Amino acid sequence: MTSKNCIRKNMMHRATLAIAASMLFLGGCAVQSNVQQIDKLESVGDNPKIVLMPPDIRYYLLTAGGVAEPNAEWTKSAQSNFLSATMDYAGTIGADVKPIDKTDLSEEEIRYETLHSAVGTTIMQNYFGMLKLPSKGDAFDWTLGPDIRSIGDKHEADYALFVYYRDYQASGGRVAFSILAALATGAAAPMGAEIGFASLVDLNTGDIVWFNVVNAGSGELRDADGAAKAVSGLFKDIPTKQGSSVTQ
Repeated sequence: MTSKNCIRKNMMHRATLAIAASMLFLGGCAVQSNVQQIDKLESVGDNPKIVLMPPDIRYYLLTAGGVAEPNAEWTKSAQSNFLSATMDYAGTIGADVKPIDKTDLSEEEIRYETLHSAVGTTIMQNYFGMLKLPSKGDAFDWTLGPDIRSIGDKHEADYALFVYYRDYQASGGRVAFSILAALATGAAAPMGAEIGFASLVDLNTGDIVWFNVVNAGSGELRDADGAAKAVSGLFKDIPTKQGSSVTQ
């Protein structure tokens, strides 16, 4: 494994741990919160263009001992359903949405995907969660930096849409362990969780102009109908070309 891959793997591992911690801060009930910094999509051309970065979606099986084991089959199904549902949804916002295949990402684009995961996790913990940053207050002025305009130039796009989603499914052993723990101590062990966030980034400035976070009950991505529900919730109130938010 190259040093670059090692660094990326370590950064992604830290981001996953931070997401797990965020689940505790946001609680186990359904949560959906968003911030909308612009009223409508803007473009120098006739139609706003959004480049959809490869959605970072992963499914895990939570073992009896609480270990999160990656499940490739579930992840592949979820990614496929999510992409199809997103492209169906794209027409409702009046923009041209262009998905980028993961195999076509440049090193720079990979770095921005990793950066978005870190920034998005920080937003979730500090803006919506319990770990407030005193220097930020209620201000929402998060950015990925102006150099991201190179991605806009490459794809002739106005915005980039980033998605991060994790789902932890409890195994039969984990369910049994939780029941036994509840009987013995009165406190049940966690039996899985789901959480995700999405960001719309202005590729001219790097500013995050819309951000939404969802957790439990947002939708089952392994099922086509569940994916449509999840997409509708994750992209709630995303700006549109017409200037009115889409809420389904």
